[in-house]
This record gives sequence, structure tokens and C-alpha cells, in this order.
Amino acid sequence: MAIIKHISVKNRFYSDAVEYLTCKFDEYTNKPILDEKGRIQERDSYLIDGVNCDADTFDAECIETNRLYGKNNAVKDVKAHHYIISFDPTDEITMEQAMEFGKQWLLVFAPGHQAVLAVHPDGHNGSQNMHVHIVINSVRKYEGRKEKWHDKSCEWKQGCKHKSTGKMMHNAKKWVMESCIRHGFEQVDLLTKKHRDNYWVEKRLMNKNASDGVGITSNRELIRNTIDKMLPAVDSFEQMVECLKGIYGWNIRVTDKTVTFATSDMKKGIRGNKLGDGYGKAELVERIAQIVTEREAVNEARRIAEEQAKAKAEATAREEAIRKKKQIEEERKKAEILSRKRKLAYERNNIQHKYYSVELNRPDWNREYVEYLETQFIRDDALLSEEELIAPIMTREEFEKEQAVVLYREKADKAGELWDKALSELSSVTHKWKWEYMDYLEEIRFNDLSNVTLYDAKEEILSYEEFAGIKEEGMREKEQEQEMAGYILSDEEVDNTVTTKTVEETTTSQSVDAAVKTIEEVISEPLMAETIKPAVEAIPIDFTKLTIEERATFLPVPTDDIKTEYDAYCDRMGYTTEKLASIRYKMSLYDEFLEEYDYRKKHFGISDTSRMVAVSEKSR
Repeated sequence: MAIIKHISVKNRFYSDAVEYLTCKFDEYTNKPILDEKGRIQERDSYLIDGVNCDADTFDAECIETNRLYGKNNAVKDVKAHHYIISFDPTDEITMEQAMEFGKQWLLVFAPGHQAVLAVHPDGHNGSQNMHVHIVINSVRKYEGRKEKWHDKSCEWKQGCKHKSTGKMMHNAKKWVMESCIRHGFEQVDLLTKKHRDNYWVEKRLMNKNASDGVGITSNRELIRNTIDKMLPAVDSFEQMVECLKGIYGWNIRVTDKTVTFATSDMKKGIRGNKLGDGYGKAELVERIAQIVTEREAVNEARRIAEEQAKAKAEATAREEAIRKKKQIEEERKKAEILSRKRKLAYERNNIQHKYYSVELNRPDWNREYVEYLETQFIRDDALLSEEELIAPIMTREEFEKEQAVVLYREKADKAGELWDKALSELSSVTHKWKWEYMDYLEEIRFNDLSNVTLYDAKEEILSYEEFAGIKEEGMREKEQEQEMAGYILSDEEVDNTVTTKTVEETTTSQSVDAAVKTIEEVISEPLMAETIKPAVEAIPIDFTKLTIEERATFLPVPTDDIKTEYDAYCDRMGYTTEKLASIRYKMSLYDEFLEEYDYRKKHFGISDTSRMVAVSEKSR
């Protein structure tokens, strides 16, 4: 159980208190324990800290505070207050927790005071219980706060002295009890009349019996300890009395309300209620009844625990049986799956070997297909699923179809790159077959992949030069065929052909003469945009069949009005509004116009800023 004690200190040397807290002292004589050289020894284990001051300068700071407020000048004045909070030996409390416990108590009951706190784990009488010492300066350095146990303002005012009143100690004990219960420590009621044995009598008896240097318990303590050891083993008060008489030879006198205990070497017995709280007859009967109840509860709990453990063991056994059964079933299923997978792998490898042998014996064997078949051979069927094992192996036709699609996609991408390059780098003026070549590339780009063959996919894309050469060769062959066809015409057809050609040549010559005459008339007039278009329209010439040089001889001097010149170009080249709406290469058309326009200016010897205008229009 935790208890709290208070000691008033009139010693004006505050350093003595710090020395007691940090050094070894004899628990019976309260004298310091010296080493072989006569020096005081430091405690083996302790924890010390200061509040509102430093532990090392506690004495100096307290003296300074006393002088500041003019207190503690007389010898009889109480210079300090020493509080001790002792915990039960069975309490599992650390030194840090005990220190925090003391600081919390100090904050409530002695706020504003300079204090030094020390925790010792070595309680007196061999108990080795944890306890905390709280030494405070009696003069309050800082103002505290009013509490319910304060009657006068001096009990919390700054510069006033600490009052350890009955009300204060009553609340201090109550606080210790509640805090210990809250922390789960052993605790008894400190507010009732208990510990009735005289402390100093007990101490003198212990000093008297301390011949071995350790100390033997007093008669009171011996009786209490023996009773405490006996209680858990008896079922009634009468049984306890009989056991104490029979085993230890005690003299015990029992009345209706009291019980008196005397050991064999005691001349006078000690009444039970004088031993302390819990040792009177009624209290012992109550304690024994409570112990019996607790014992029965423990036995019942043990029985329930055993039954639960048995049930748990049975449940565990059932679960283990189910687990083993499930494990066996899983292993059986795994074995079945493994057997099926081995069979599927065997069948698949036979098919692979068949396809592989046939392909190697073909004169036109496909290297890529052979490499694919090599990857289809199964060496470890355990690594593959059943779905992967039943997946069919492609035949050569299926493989080549898939291969053709992959290769043709690459070919289509390359055709797209060549199409963009032809559009930007080839001119329709210098490259006669530009548009036909781009149509050829587009046909490759957008060909239906479902119909392509491996031959189509592997066939190389023609360059423009190769494409133009094939086109020119085709034109020559066609002309030769036409010439050959002309040789076998009848005489009448030949005469008609000659006559027709003569008429056409005559008509053309007349048309050209008329066009030249009209152009000369237009040139002699002012060069206005309104006169260009009617003059051109009056010339029945097919400009699409003429070169740029030939067009320049028939067209008037170009003006600076690019828009009008462009519209006139579209008119004479046959690019109507409907055609311009559907034409795909409008930028190339504009390039062709600029090429003709620049040649006309050069032809007529015009050198102005119109080129800069054309360049800016083209870049736009």
C-alpha cells in the first residue's frame, strides 16, 4: 500500500537535506555510512530533480528566498517540510514514474515552493519498496492558488510560509489513494484509524533485535506476518486459531468480540485490534470469508479455464483434422492437375515435333517459323497453366498470315514517311509522276491488312526514281503498241488520219496566230487587272498542255495583284470552284502558280518586290 508521511525540519542547513537524499545513511541511527577513508558514500541508485530551483543549488536559493521575504530567521522556525510517499513493494513502478508521481503531488499541495525531489528504490527494513522524498522550502517563492483546504490567504500567497494542516494532510492522503487506485497500485484506506501500533515502539524493538546487522521483525510484525501467511490456507476463523495453536504453539484467547495473540515466548498477549487494521476478530472473520470467496472464485475460474482449454484443444484438434483433410484433398487435386498438364504437354510436343519436321524438310522453309516452333517446345510443364498448354500451335499459313500483318504495318509506316517526304520535297513541275507516286504510297498505307500476303509485306517500296522509270517504260511500251497498231491501218483509214491531222494542224496554226495578234493588242493597252482575264478567255488555248516557257509567250505581263493572278491561273488551268473544293494538294497548286508567276516576271524583265510578297504568302 502507498502511504504519505510528513516531517517538519528546523535545520537551517538545507544542504543536509540534499546530502541525505543523495548519500548512504544508516536506517536505524540516521548517521552517514563512511568508506574506509572516512568519506561519505553516494547511494547506489537514486533519481533527483529540482522544482522552481536547481537541485545542486537548492540550499543557496532557499536562503536567498528567505532573505528576500525576511523569513526563517529564528532558530525555532520551521525551515523546510519533508514529505515521503512510499509505495507497496509489490507495485510495479519505475523510478521515473515515482518521480512524476511526486511532481504531480507537489503541483497540487505545494505549488510555488522551491523543492528538491529524490526517488529511492531501497526502502527500510529490507522491504526494498519504491519511495519518493519531497523536501520544500517553507517560504513560498511564487504565489500558488487557493484550494478547498485553505482557510487563510497566507496558505497560498507569495512570500508566506507553508502550513501542513490537518485538512491539507487529509486531502493529501485522499489524493494519494485516488492516484494509486487510478494507476493500479496496491492501496488501503489511509483516512480511517489504522496502523495503531506505535511507530517508535516498533522501531526501538527492531533496533533491540538488530544483532545480526539486518534486523528481525518485532513481535507485532511477527504476529501480523504469521497471520497473513496463514489466512490463504484456512477456511474459517476457528481453523486459523487451531492452526496457530497447533503449529506455532501460540496462546490465543477468543471472546465474543476480541481475539488476543501471544507467541510462546511472550509474557503478555497483544489484542488483534492493536496489531493494526485488519487483525481484529470481526476483521479477520471478514478477511477469511473474502479469501474463501476469492479462492472459490479462483477455483471456479480455473475450472472454467480448464474447460475452455479442453474445448479449445478439441476445437483445435477438429480444425487440424479438417486442415489435414483439406491438405490431402488439395494435394490430390494438384496431382490430378499435374497429370493432366503432363498429358497436355506430351500431346503438344508431338504436334510441335510434327510441324517442326515437316517445315525442315520443305525446300522453302521459313526461318522465323522454325524459331517460333522451337519456342513452343515444353520443357517444364509445371511452370505453365492448363490454358497455356491447350493453346494451339500455329500452322505455317497462320504464322505467315500473322507475320505478314506485322511486317506490313512496318511497311505502311515507312510508306507514310515517304509520302510526307514526297509532298514536301518533290515538285510536280520537275517530277512529272509526283501525284501518281503519292497515290501509290497511299495505297500501301491504307491497304486492307486482312488481304495482305507475306510476299506483299516483304516486297520493297519503290523509290520515286524507280516508280518514274516504270511509268516511263510503260508509256514507251504504250506508244510502241500504238505505232504498231498504226501500221496495219487500211489505206482509207490512213488517208482519213492524214487528212484529220492536216486539218488539226492548220486549225492550231490559225489559232496560235490569232492568239498572238490578240496578245499584241492587249499588251498595247494599259495593264489593268480587269483586262487580263477577258484577253485570256478570248484565246482558245489549252494551257495544261503547254510548258511554262510556252505559257509565258501567250500570257500578258504579270501584275502585282497576286490574288487576281492566282484566280486567273486557276481559270486557265481548269481548276474550277468544284475542283478546288475537292483537291487534296492545294499548297502544291499554289507552288505551281508561283513557279509560273516568277518565270513570267523573269520573261518580261520585271524585278520588283513581288517576290518577297510571294515568299511571304508561301510561308503562310
